Amino acid sequence: MARQLSSTIRSSGGGAKVVKLRPAGIDEIELVERLQRGDAEAVEHLIHAYSSLVRQSLFRVLGSAHDLDDLEQDTFVTVLARCHTLRDPLALRSFVVSVAMRIARNELRKRAIRRFVGLDVAGDHMREPAYDAVRAELLRHVYAALNRLSPNIRIAFVLRHVEGCELAEVAVACGCSLSTVKRWLTAADQRLQEYVATDPALQSLTSGQAAP
Repeated sequence: MARQLSSTIRSSGGGAKVVKLRPAGIDEIELVERLQRGDAEAVEHLIHAYSSLVRQSLFRVLGSAHDLDDLEQDTFVTVLARCHTLRDPLALRSFVVSVAMRIARNELRKRAIRRFVGLDVAGDHMREPAYDAVRAELLRHVYAALNRLSPNIRIAFVLRHVEGCELAEVAVACGCSLSTVKRWLTAADQRLQEYVATDPALQSLTSGQAAP
């Protein structure tokens, strides 16, 4: 079930490559040192190197491009404000993603409150250049299922099954233990199975009958 749901989410990512929380092919040590000194050129390099990663991770976790520019900016502002706490420069990539996931977690909680009080949350994940009405409707059902998960469990599910991260990488990004990640993923699977059983569109997807 996780494979079918996650492949549908990946199709909404504009064909971006799977994210891996591993050191990028740049001199991370020098970059971190210059960032900690407030070097403007290093800041520009950081944003250029990690913008796609941050935007894809936020987009897939949230299921919407609503306020994506602001959320990306918040991520980099926080990274720059906290980069002095980074002890291992080779962990810069996972550090950036962990900050993005904290931003995403806060946004998910805000959106849950807005839904609770009856305010619509923009669903523009279905407005891509190659717009496909059938797939957009399927994505709506997938994200309706993810909305049933707590922010922590949802983030763990997307990082593991959509972005293809290793369990240890998910734990780093979520700021929790490996055992907690495993518990969250088990809970995600159980809750999503319960929801899929009530949704014919997702039943069709997980049984392999959905349109490609």
